[in-house]
Amino acid sequence: MPFHEKLKGYAERLGYGESETMARIFEILYDDKDVIDLVAALPGTAQEISEKTGMPAARVVELGTRLLTRGRIIVDFKKNNVFRRFPAMIELRDSSVLDPETTQELYELWERIVLEESADMVNALKKRDVAPMVRVLPIERSVQAQNSVLDVDSARKIFQEAGLITVLPCVCRTIARKNGRGRDCPAPETSVCMQTNFFAAGVLARKVGEKIGREEALKRVGDAEDAGLVHMVRNNVQKDMFMCNCCSCCCTGLHMYHQYDYPGVLAPSRFRVKIDPDLCTACGICEDRCQFHAVKVEASGAVIDLTHCMGCGNCVITCPEKALTLEELRPVDHIRVKK
Repeated sequence: MPFHEKLKGYAERLGYGESETMARIFEILYDDKDVIDLVAALPGTAQEISEKTGMPAARVVELGTRLLTRGRIIVDFKKNNVFRRFPAMIELRDSSVLDPETTQELYELWERIVLEESADMVNALKKRDVAPMVRVLPIERSVQAQNSVLDVDSARKIFQEAGLITVLPCVCRTIARKNGRGRDCPAPETSVCMQTNFFAAGVLARKVGEKIGREEALKRVGDAEDAGLVHMVRNNVQKDMFMCNCCSCCCTGLHMYHQYDYPGVLAPSRFRVKIDPDLCTACGICEDRCQFHAVKVEASGAVIDLTHCMGCGNCVITCPEKALTLEELRPVDHIRVKK
């Protein structure tokens, strides 16, 4: 199945220009001539797109609003309401799957893209040395003695200072369950993806999530930690944030990390685990808790592959002998700041 000629370039920029699966996804998402013309003309304001396509501006606004609401395009409210295409496959997937009219076929197509057809895209990213979009946050209980350096690493601080907080169903778990995976996922139903401020406003505008208060957000942070999930946030320091609570059984980022051997898909926290072999009793709890598969327990004790430790602290907070600690390894400027 070929791409429409006007959208072929977009598919190539996403890294899937030769994918019949993506061609079918595009056929579903961009399903008539006016929609295709509009998407091909992006980015632009309604007036600019009208001038490019010949469509009346009112028609552009009508179509653009519908595509935005259904997660087919995005809009930059900070820059004169400029309509834009998604710059990455995962963003288009996440946004379009939240459409309540998503069909089983689309769930299956996105599953195939991620599980079977992302090797070329990942290899291209490796060659370009692209900075990770998300980074790992340490669980604060695992670095209690170092709270003075946790300011930019605090999941709780993100929500305590947020003016607006929303939650969304986890797209990764939704797709996994629709396709028969993730039945034993440890995630509680309340541990969903959360957004603050600008991102939260976008969620409410699309009517795909709900607004929650700081107390509820902090509770969900704790629930996620208790379940053994990993906090992942936008890889820079700004007031507008999102936070996912991730597991290796469903999470797309962790899937790419493991299946495609691509540690660069995620930025580690500023910390790394350290073990005291004299205290370790080889109980195995740390191996079960590690979502990065960095811990193996042998008869003599736990062995940690430090090249795969992302510094989340998941193992630290459940070690009964306190044999594990997180040590600060990287400076604050390890965190990428968007200019």
